[in-house]
Order: sequence, then C-alpha cells, then structure tokens
Amino acid sequence: MAEEKRVNLKAQKFEQYTKANKLDYFVKNPVHDEADTVVFQSQIQVEGQRIPMGIITDSTIYTIIRVQVGSGLVKESNKNEFLEYLNALNRSYKVFKYVAADDGSVFLDACLPSTNESFDPEIVRVVLDVVVDHLNSEYKNIMKKAWV
Repeated sequence: MAEEKRVNLKAQKFEQYTKANKLDYFVKNPVHDEADTVVFQSQIQVEGQRIPMGIITDSTIYTIIRVQVGSGLVKESNKNEFLEYLNALNRSYKVFKYVAADDGSVFLDACLPSTNESFDPEIVRVVLDVVVDHLNSEYKNIMKKAWV
C-alpha cells in the first residue's frame, strides 16, 4: 500500500492570511522535506535591533514561532548564571520558552499545536504579538545578562 503524502495546509492558510491582511514582511521558504515544511521568515524590531524570526509550518500538528534572540550569548564565563536566568523566564511564561543551542545562540520558541483543519493564522499573529511585546520589555535585560 502506498504511503499517503501529508500536505501542509497550514502554510496555505497562513499565506492567504498574510495576503488578505497585507502582511508583506514575510518571505515564504519551502524546505522540500518529508514533512512539507514551509518557513515564513521575517525580522522583528526590538530595542533598535532587527532580529530574525520564522514561523515554521509543516504537515505535523505543530507550528513553531522561532525568534533568534542572539548568537554566542551563552559563554563559559556566564553559562550557569545565564541559563538560570533563562529558566526563570521560562517559568514565568506559558506560551513560549527560551532555548540555548550548543553554539551559545539563544532562541525563543512558541509551539502552537493544531490540525490542518483547526489551524488559525490569527492565533499565530496574536502569539507573535505577545512575543514581540515580551521582547520589547525583556531584550535589554537579556543582553545585560549575556554580556556581563
């Protein structure tokens, strides 16, 4: 029996939403993988900085909003204190979590589960607005902790 290919209808819905709402700051990048991943890339303005972000859709039940807060922020000299600080932030917020990569980069991820049918682009936009508001108030503190 042939394996049924899953389709990423969430990407189609999100693209339609961005066009209907004139959100022309997203660049659509199909990944061409087994999960039919499509990343909508953009940047957000925080404290005078433009930081990369993406909305990652695929044929699974997950949609991820990922913001690259910074590269090389976690160093041997600040590792314990900085990771403790990120964990404190993680305990304070339900909708997103900070993640430190092996190379010291820090990401903020929000995971939004939905089926193709129940996917709501408006929820993605609302959560993205919450992320941007949070970063506008917390980014300065994160950078201070990173560069001690």
